[in-house]
Amino acid sequence: MIKQIAAGVVGLGLIGGAGSVAYNDSGDATVKITNPESGVVQSVTLSGGGGNYSCPDGTSEKVEPHDIRLGRIQLTMQQVRRQIRTIERRYPGNVAPPAVVHRYNALADRDDRLVDAYNAEVDARNAIIDRDCTPD
Repeated sequence: MIKQIAAGVVGLGLIGGAGSVAYNDSGDATVKITNPESGVVQSVTLSGGGGNYSCPDGTSEKVEPHDIRLGRIQLTMQQVRRQIRTIERRYPGNVAPPAVVHRYNALADRDDRLVDAYNAEVDARNAIIDRDCTPD
C-alpha cells in the first residue's frame, strides 16, 4: 500500500527539502519543510482529528513519514490555490485568453490530484493508528 501511495505522490511536484515533525499534546503535528537552496522554512499544522489513542513505542516513527508527506501536499496545495485565486482576481468571470484558461484548468486538475493524494495519505496514516493503537 505504501508503494501505491508513493507512486501516486510522484508527479505532483510537491514542495521539496528536509522535513521535520513536532507533535503537541492534543495530537496536532507541525510539519516544517526547509528549502535546501534558499534555507526558507515553510510550516503547516495538521490537526490530530480528535480522539485519544494509546500507542506502543515506535508508532510515531511509522506515522511521521506520512505526516511529512501530508505537510508537503498541503503546502503544495496552498501554492496551487494561490495561483488559482490570482487568475480568478485578474480575470473575473469567464473572460480570459486561451493560454490563461489552459493554465487555470491545469492548476485545477493538479489541485484535484493533490486532494486525492492527501486523502490517500490520511487513509494510510490512519490505517497505522487503527492497526497499532487502542482508543482511550
